[in-house]
Amino acid sequence: MTREQIEASLADPDGAYQRLRRVMDAWCALWYWPLTEAETEPPTLDQWLDVCRDLLGAAPDTKHSWMDTFGSGTPNWEQLGQAETHDLNLAGAQPVSSVVEKRAWLRVCEKVATEQGFFHWELDFATVFARGGFDLQVGNPPWVRPVVDVESLLADGDPWWAVTAKPSEAAKAERREVALAEPGVVEHVLDGSTEASVLGDVLGDSTAYPVLTGQPDLYRGFMSQAWNHASPTGISGLIHMESHFTDEKASTLREETYRRLRRHWQYINELRLFDIHHLVTYGVNVYGSDRKVGFVHAASLYHPDTVGRSFKHDGSGEEPGVKDNRGNWDQRPHLSRIQHVKESTLRLWQEVLGAESWTSTPMVYTVNLAAERTLARLSKAHRASSLRLEFSAGWHERADRERGRFVSKWGEALWRDAILQGPHLYVSHPLYKAVNRTMRNNNDWSSTDFESLAEDGLPVTAYKPAGDRASYDAAYTLWGEDRVPARNFYRVAWRAMAANTGERTLISGLIPPGAAHINGVFCVGLPNRNLVELVVLQACSSSLLSDFTLRAAPKSGIYLANFGRLPLVALDHPLLDALIGRTLRLNCVTAAYTSLWTECWSGEFATDTAILERLDERPIGPTWTAGTPLRRALDRRNAQVEIDALVALMLGVSADGLCAAYRGQFGVLADNDHARSKAKKPYLFDATGRLVPNSVLAVWRKKGDMITEEERTATHPGSGLDYVYELPFATRDREADFRTAYAEFERRLAAKAGTS
Repeated sequence: MTREQIEASLADPDGAYQRLRRVMDAWCALWYWPLTEAETEPPTLDQWLDVCRDLLGAAPDTKHSWMDTFGSGTPNWEQLGQAETHDLNLAGAQPVSSVVEKRAWLRVCEKVATEQGFFHWELDFATVFARGGFDLQVGNPPWVRPVVDVESLLADGDPWWAVTAKPSEAAKAERREVALAEPGVVEHVLDGSTEASVLGDVLGDSTAYPVLTGQPDLYRGFMSQAWNHASPTGISGLIHMESHFTDEKASTLREETYRRLRRHWQYINELRLFDIHHLVTYGVNVYGSDRKVGFVHAASLYHPDTVGRSFKHDGSGEEPGVKDNRGNWDQRPHLSRIQHVKESTLRLWQEVLGAESWTSTPMVYTVNLAAERTLARLSKAHRASSLRLEFSAGWHERADRERGRFVSKWGEALWRDAILQGPHLYVSHPLYKAVNRTMRNNNDWSSTDFESLAEDGLPVTAYKPAGDRASYDAAYTLWGEDRVPARNFYRVAWRAMAANTGERTLISGLIPPGAAHINGVFCVGLPNRNLVELVVLQACSSSLLSDFTLRAAPKSGIYLANFGRLPLVALDHPLLDALIGRTLRLNCVTAAYTSLWTECWSGEFATDTAILERLDERPIGPTWTAGTPLRRALDRRNAQVEIDALVALMLGVSADGLCAAYRGQFGVLADNDHARSKAKKPYLFDATGRLVPNSVLAVWRKKGDMITEEERTATHPGSGLDYVYELPFATRDREADFRTAYAEFERRLAAKAGTS
């Protein structure tokens, strides 16, 4: 027997191997039946079974095979060929050429199979599976989601779709007709759409992939296949994405994953070790057979060497975070990085995230044990969902625009006409930015000058209501049994996209009645309820610890379920007025918040003194005035830091725990707080509490305090006013401020307890 003989036998179209491959190829090809095939219909079930019988034959009545004639001896190559031919003839198998010639649909299947290149593991590795499966599998499966992207397919035939920035719907409709008129474009779009749609259907087929639920993704299919192909003692090592660990709909896959995992290392490509985007997160996973949950896990890794050295570490010294003390991505080894995940760990994750079952709870990512302890404490808190929140996703930016609900039009808008977008908000900053007249892209915005913001200040928006006003109002979200417009109420709004690697992830603020928003912003409200509860909800959602709980289980978006799991402080806490007062002074930035301020007013607001530096304090009273909101950048920053410390104290998290959360999850924020390396440009405040703009800092970094008054003068882009920035310029130490505020709030709490 020679190699040539084996290859010739395997290539023989009338041989058993190629017959079976032809049937398997045809079955797969039927999933991908081309929409452009106009002349031939796919087979009926009876036609399919007929072809299977013609190609493979039917089981003969006799119980004996031609192989029986060879007795107990080992047949030679020629005898094996004779046995195969005899058995096929006995089964009634027909010549392959005649079967294909009679069935046009089978020829279509063969064409599709050639294009798709189907691979049949059980056929090509039959001897491996006969022994029980693979003992070792190593791979980097495709990180591809089967999504139909018609515009990308059109761009293959018409570059306009790739090079034109944010064309209008009218322009796209006109250009679509032009593109589809080009030769071959319709067929290309249909074939490409079919391929993506079918791949999603295949991965979603519960008979083929019973553990795959949620977003279809090729890497998840390979996970399932690797498990199925492994021997009982086999080990599989795969590098792939992490989305199944936090996808709400992937609980079945996640439960199976936890039972099979042996090692899990989560990496972020910030060091650009691989030729992918530096923000991409991926995992190195080692799988074994199904068993009781027990695996070793580490998160926020940047270099493979960190894991090995952490196993050898003795556990002493400062626990690592996202960034080290010099502002570099923290690669320091530490025993606290290594987490041994078992049932009790999954139960903690379940408590933190409010999951239905501990066996399939989403994964929680903490960089060290201190962060894990903080999460454990937060898991005992009340949740925002206990307030029975009403939710609105706002207008759908694309669909409702196409329906004519609103149009692109720049300009200032009355609140009843305002349609807010993500950049309008930042943490406790309504009206954070205004879109520029040019509206080129999502970065074409200018920061608001809160010092000069008028009492009746209004948002500048890129969208305006269109069409019949009554229809516009009626089509927006309605709340409660009485179906009251959501726009009638104050609401807590937040950016829907989760910026997991940015300065902050949860970016929320209070918005006034009248305002609408697109679905880049979500909101919740408490219609016809005590507004104090809404303000407390905003305070908690703005806190660093709430953000920390979201970052510990990162997602691409922050939906109602995620928001509802945020920790909520007790509504009867002795320090509640201190929390409410600071939150109102950050959010009530114009007279549109007058009724909110009045309803929530407490006499303690007037006597409650700031703990951290406040350079532009003004008298306040029960009526909203221009002096009510905090306006200087440093004053606003310090009030938010005090909120962070106060929420931590009210939730029972120590100052150390708050600082651990800051160090462990907020590397970009820490960079902006500290001048830890020459490459970083932190926030610097002048002597009057103003944030120094980059144009001034660029000169100051060259000349130091020799900078002239003219060079220290800059025009604010939001107001057009000139400000002189007074020396010295300095950063602020957030951790030190956390501890200062926390200690003072502890003292005030003790004093209240002593007088009660």
